[in-house]
Amino acid sequence: MKIISDNPNNLLEKLELAKKQLENTKSREEKLAIWYYIYQLEKIIPCVDPEIIFEEMTDKDTKINNIVDKKCDVKAEKMIKNFIIYKDFHKCFLEGIQRKNAHELRSLNRYLENNDMNTYSSITDLSEDDYYNILFEFMNKIGLAKYFDRYIKGKRIYSSEKALVNGASAVLLYNPITKDSDIVVDRMEYDIFTMCSLTHEFGHIYDMNHFSRGIECYNNHTFQTFNDEAVSKTFERLFLDYLIENNVLKEEARDILFDIYDGNYQFILTSYIISLIPDKYIIDGSYTNLSPTKIYKLVERHFSRNDPIKRNINTYCKNINIHEIYKYAYGDILSLVFKGRIKEDNYNLDSLDEFFEYRGEPFSPEILKKLGVNKKTYVKLYKKDIELLKKQSN
Repeated sequence: MKIISDNPNNLLEKLELAKKQLENTKSREEKLAIWYYIYQLEKIIPCVDPEIIFEEMTDKDTKINNIVDKKCDVKAEKMIKNFIIYKDFHKCFLEGIQRKNAHELRSLNRYLENNDMNTYSSITDLSEDDYYNILFEFMNKIGLAKYFDRYIKGKRIYSSEKALVNGASAVLLYNPITKDSDIVVDRMEYDIFTMCSLTHEFGHIYDMNHFSRGIECYNNHTFQTFNDEAVSKTFERLFLDYLIENNVLKEEARDILFDIYDGNYQFILTSYIISLIPDKYIIDGSYTNLSPTKIYKLVERHFSRNDPIKRNINTYCKNINIHEIYKYAYGDILSLVFKGRIKEDNYNLDSLDEFFEYRGEPFSPEILKKLGVNKKTYVKLYKKDIELLKKQSN
């Protein structure tokens, strides 16, 4: 089964359609949504086919961009105001989680060292058919086999020839007006890494296909909320658990999970450190330009002299962005809870329906409460997952 489309002209046609939509719509919210789609296409298409080079913007393009830039600024400002309102909640919530996670990660690292376990000792190069079959069986397990095949047969999955923007492993190109979407994988290899990337992006597609609250709410989701990685990370976690439980690329899936736990801890820790930065730096936007040394000076009073967190500030706190950091931190927290519920229901995705009721809503502790997500639940599930991973590694 051929997985990758070799015709980037399809993406060019979608770009032209989007430009017509942008020109014809009078709604500023629609302009913002379409502009973001066009922005993605013009960044990604040259990665798929480096021979494609786009011309400089016309005066009309510049005028439209100015309109949507202002709209983006307004939404970013609302996101910052929301963050300031709940800053104390983030501080309290994330502090407890990151300290418990750090303890469990130290336990996991000791386990790996004591058992002389070297991660990524080998990565399996799969045939295209085997690659397809593994993904198909997982998608079938979660009730999305037809859904998956629609993208394969519709030739809506592409491989880039050069590195994707911002080091992404894959990108979803979604037109919120037509509900059409495509996936681009970074320099496709038929291995577990790209399967995880595809599964993650199919989580985004599933999320978008269940988003039915209007274009303004969609824009809020894109530029303001902290929950837009929750479903994609849930799919990723489910896929890796599925591989381990069915003894398919088990050791490789285990190794990726080790890395995921470490990477997610970094996002949660960085989010906690951001919550300690004085408000004035957040409000005026200067926090994004703070050096790790400056951040250290601003937050050091919150830590004891020998607190290991202080050593991590130089590593993690570079070029920080609240939206980017927090969406992955809360994506990890929500996805761990959602994954547990879905597996309890034999991989039935219906338990995500309650979450979709709040898509596009600004962050609030009340939403977490309604979803049954709290510090105690997350920490308990995190510890349970770590212990299970150790057992599965024997």
